[in-house]
Amino acid sequence: MGNTAQNHRVPGAKGCITGMKYPHLASALLAILLTGTSLFSWSTYASSLEDRYIHVLVPTLPDQAIGGSALLRSAFRQPDLLPALGSSELLQVESSYRAIDFFASYPTGFNVFVVAKVGATPLVLAQDLAAIGPSLRGKKVVISLTPLVFYHPEVYPEDYAGNFSRLHADELAFSPYLSFDLKQIAARRMLDYPDTLSRDPLLRFSLEQLAKDGPLSRLLYYSVLPLGQAQTLILRLQDQREVVSLIGRQPGLDPVVTRSPANPDWESLATQAEKQQAPRTTSNPYGVEDSIWFDTHKAWVDQGKAPGSGDSDYLDHMLRTQEWTDLNIMLRTLKELGAQPLILSLPAKGPLMDALGVSSAARQQFYDSLEGTVAAYGFPLVDYRQFDGDQYFLIDLFSHVSQKGWVYVDQTLDAFYHGSLH
Repeated sequence: MGNTAQNHRVPGAKGCITGMKYPHLASALLAILLTGTSLFSWSTYASSLEDRYIHVLVPTLPDQAIGGSALLRSAFRQPDLLPALGSSELLQVESSYRAIDFFASYPTGFNVFVVAKVGATPLVLAQDLAAIGPSLRGKKVVISLTPLVFYHPEVYPEDYAGNFSRLHADELAFSPYLSFDLKQIAARRMLDYPDTLSRDPLLRFSLEQLAKDGPLSRLLYYSVLPLGQAQTLILRLQDQREVVSLIGRQPGLDPVVTRSPANPDWESLATQAEKQQAPRTTSNPYGVEDSIWFDTHKAWVDQGKAPGSGDSDYLDHMLRTQEWTDLNIMLRTLKELGAQPLILSLPAKGPLMDALGVSSAARQQFYDSLEGTVAAYGFPLVDYRQFDGDQYFLIDLFSHVSQKGWVYVDQTLDAFYHGSLH
């Protein structure tokens, strides 16, 4: 009887013995499950907080919207916000006509969520877009460019570093939504700025493997890919924590914004804006604002360039610049993520460029090159080339928009949002 009892096997006993054999494994799995559930719950809570306050945060232009992704992701979730990414041209000139001010009261049913910083270029914007990931699919987004960035053979390292976001770079390098080929091209360009990678050895190693062309480097990249995606997740959660903290530091913040419907008369607004702009440019015949003219522009014009004398250098720089590679990286990112972008390129300040020796014929080659590049991806482009010779559309050589210019930009944004852009 004793032996029979000892040899008797209870159904299911084997599983119990196995579970007792590895108690630490079971505890570890439970801990991982609980941690994952907690992080998911916290992230969901943070997202709901972002969505609640995103509209009231729009006019404050928090830095977290530039280096992070949580606020921009939230903006893409809002049907009455139109995200716009670019450089200083989107912010520089304070005016009631500036998009972030003009649309602040939702006159036609939406506002513009601007993510912009001085020196941002297509390579930076490609990383910004990668940080949005699948949230871009089917969503409208405005990408702002200026001709000036195509006048130089290379992006200035200080401009790239000043706009570099470790989170955004990680999102591109470890993205499961972008093709290997695209990530490889982007990696080669990102490695041209090694100083930005010094704080992230995993990112640097991954970019180096991406940039190489061989089976071993590809194997190494995919070997560290899970680590990179885990690191990206941590950075994303840290970003959300910063946004929650930002909201928490503003007690009594009212998430409700005032909305004042209106029907803009664009033609009248443009006429009014030009009348307001003209008195600010009395020192020169080029439409450069007085303070800027005496600060920098007058000295350039005083060099007395002959007409067309600068065409050769201009075309050489414009056609050889790395910006065309970066632009294709950005456009491919938009395409692979399924976005519905508007590429908006401000014009050159023609009268001033003439005085600096760059002819209208040379400038037209830039417009044509840009048009052909964007058309290859099937995206709409508004380049305002018809305002190349307009005295009052821009305030300086750097394509910063005047009060008059903003009216036309606002009209474009309004038409794009409402699906009436032609």
